[in-house]
Amino acid sequence: MNSLPILHVLLLLLGLRAPMAQGRSLSTYQPKQYFEMISEIMDILNNSPSPSEETLDPNETSTLLNTTLLRPNLEAFLNATKNFYNSESLIWKNLKEFLPLLPTPTPRGQPISIENNLGDFQKKLKKYLEALDNFLNFKNKQ
Repeated sequence: MNSLPILHVLLLLLGLRAPMAQGRSLSTYQPKQYFEMISEIMDILNNSPSPSEETLDPNETSTLLNTTLLRPNLEAFLNATKNFYNSESLIWKNLKEFLPLLPTPTPRGQPISIENNLGDFQKKLKKYLEALDNFLNFKNKQ
């Protein structure tokens, strides 16, 4: 009995189900959907009470824009979101959707530290969303 056709079918099926090295497979990655989710979060942040006008420390900006820290920073924001919004909030739900898209490289440095105040959270999340948007734009062009 020749098992060669069966092997070809199995390899084809495995190839369709195998995730990409950096997050979700191309078939499930829908850039427009994720850019809309970022926009929804930004709208909520922009319509919330204004955070303090203080700018971010250069080290914090660097940490937020560091692509090797995208996933650890996202996890920090997911944890911090629970301090200001409930787990059913659109911010928390949308942020959670980005986890499968982000690579899990060995981070170089510590993730962002978020103070327990809404202004600090909003200010840092806006900068993080900028980094996430840039990452997704880059990934979309590959």
